[in-house]
Parts: sequence; structure tokens; C-alpha cells
Amino acid sequence: MTNLHQERTPSIYPLSFFLILVSILFVYFSIHMLATVLPLYVQGMGAPPSQVGLVMGVFSLVTLSFRPFVGPLIDRVGRKPLMIFGSALYLLASLSYALSTSVPTLFLGRVIHGVGQAAFGIAYVTLAADLVPFSHRGQALSLIYLAPPAALMMGPPLGALLLRRIDYALVFGISAALAGLGLLIALLIHEASPLETRSRSESVGFLTVLRYRNLWAPCLLMIPMGLAFGAVYTFLPLFGVERGIANVGPFFTLYGLTILLVRMPLGTLSDRIGRVRIIVPGVILVALSVLGLNAVHTTVSLMLMGSLFGLGFSGSWSLNNALVVDRVPLAVRGTALALAFAGFDLGNGVGSIALGYLAAAVGYGGMYLVVGLVVLATVVAFAGLIRRQG
Repeated sequence: MTNLHQERTPSIYPLSFFLILVSILFVYFSIHMLATVLPLYVQGMGAPPSQVGLVMGVFSLVTLSFRPFVGPLIDRVGRKPLMIFGSALYLLASLSYALSTSVPTLFLGRVIHGVGQAAFGIAYVTLAADLVPFSHRGQALSLIYLAPPAALMMGPPLGALLLRRIDYALVFGISAALAGLGLLIALLIHEASPLETRSRSESVGFLTVLRYRNLWAPCLLMIPMGLAFGAVYTFLPLFGVERGIANVGPFFTLYGLTILLVRMPLGTLSDRIGRVRIIVPGVILVALSVLGLNAVHTTVSLMLMGSLFGLGFSGSWSLNNALVVDRVPLAVRGTALALAFAGFDLGNGVGSIALGYLAAAVGYGGMYLVVGLVVLATVVAFAGLIRRQG
């Protein structure tokens, strides 16, 4: 595999990484502070759990629908333009929520947010991967992936706190301002060697990338990971109401704090012993934490599950993406990551919609029990497929 990292000025690396981290932090803070706000906003309009799941899940379905276009576009025109485009859509989406007056009108904002995530989420990962050699990729992507959980750790509790003091419109306005800051910072990022990347990827598409069979296992694993994340992100505030837990924000706080503490060490370890040896135990912990939610009735036990959930995602999410990047050439990285993210979106979006109906039938605790079992079954299949590939 051709390595562009040795051809660039070393000073670009720390500056670009810092700017990427800060931009991600603001952009994801803008959406994660709505995690404890939007479900209540939809429910306050008189919507049942199935419609809450539909409104929240359409975000990932739209993101999934745009992956086939965004991934190859990132490989052709560069990472930075799509990062800027995505952050601008985050700003627009937050403003649109403030103007929504019914469940149908919320769909427009969710669609805009979904397109923004399709562009922003893949662009910043691909740009970060371009800046580092294979020997430090696990460590570097783990560093980049500290920003989203940091935002998730602080965002939901802040959103819940703000909602007690100001109205929904002002909360959405603050969300838009944060996305705007992320956009301004993205404008300052230096994209390394975009012309060389473009010249090598003019015929890139999903079908081309699917020929890399060693991508199938990590891409398929993203589906249950998306299912688990969507189940928690979408329904945990309503689960808290069902179990008499007033504030579920501490779950996200412990989730983010755990990731901040262990993701970097696990990323460094994966550079030494291999990605899969960290990924498999991580996904198992994700499954156990979701299963454990069925037994949660107190804030303390909820915080414990948040820590396990964070530990599991620390050892699976960023390293599974590093595994994807490891297995493809530079010129198709954006498309390969788009394929992997599409699996996550499929589990998150379709899962959120389907799980809304499941929760209506068996309750939120029963829903989490089913999701945990699905994740456990899938990680066994992943390990078997990786072993056969060698």
C-alpha cells in the first residue's frame, strides 16, 4: 500500500489532528446535547414510542442512503470539503428543529442531520487516517475518536439541564451555534495531498470496494453495533421514565468518561497485538451492558451499565474502523469507511424503528434483552469469519 505520510511535512500532523479533534467536539456536542431533548420533544407532541423511534431512526436511514454517494465523493474531491459541508448541515438541522411544530415537520430536520452525518462522519475519519502510518493507526484513530464520546459525555446532561431552565427553541439555538463553531474550525484544517488521492480514485464505487472480501467481516459487525447504540441513544430517556429514573444523563457521562480513559491505551495495544484481539472482547462487553439494562432499576446500576458500554465501545468501534482502513488502499479509504458506516446506520436506523414497536410490546427492558442477545450472536459469527480468513 502506498503511504503518503512520509511525503508530507511532519508539522502538518499535530496541527491538523488538533483542528480535527476540536471541530468534531463542537459538531458532535451540537447533536449529542439533543439526545435527552429530542425524544421528549417528540413525545411532548403526543407521539407514541413507535413514532419516537421513527423520528429518531430516520436520521440513520438517511445517512445510510447517502453513504453510496458520499464515500466515493470523499475519495474524488477530498476529505475537507465534505467535512465542511457536513458541519454546515448540522447547523441547519438544529435551526430547523426550533421551527418544527409537529412530528411530520421534524422529519425535515432529521433528514438534513442525516445527510450532514453521512458527509462529516466519514470525511474526518478518512482525513485522520491519511495522516498516520499503519504502525500508529490504531493509536491515532483512537485519539480522533475521543472527541465524539467526550461530546456524548457532556452533551446529554447539559441538554437535560438546559431544558429545565429554557425552552426547546433556545436549546436548539445553542445546538446550532456549536455546530457553527465546528464549521469555522473545519475551514482551518489542512488537507494533505488531496490531488494524489483524487487521481487514483476516479472509478471508485461501492461495488469496487466490495471485491475486497476481507472487508466483509468488519462491515457486517457494524450492524449489531449500530443496533445497540441506537437502542441506547434513542430509548434510554424513555426507559428511565419506565423505571422511575429521573435523569439518565449519568449513563452517557460514564460512557464517555470510560472511553476517554481507556480508548487510547487500547488503540496503542492494537498496534502491537492486532485489532481483532481487542475488538471481539469489546463487542462482547457491549452485548453484556445492553443485556444488563433489563435488570436496571436505580441510577447506580444504570451508571455501571454505562461504564461497561463505554468500555466495550472503546475496544470495538475505532479499532474496527482501523481494521477497515488497514485492509484497503489509500485511494478507496473513503468508500470503504462509507460501507462500514452504512452497516452501523442500518443497525441504528432500521433497529430504532423496529425496536420502537418491540418496546411497545415487551417494554424497554425486554427490548434491551433482545438487542443484547443479537449482538452476542453476531460477534460469534464475526470471530468465526475472521478466523477463516486468516
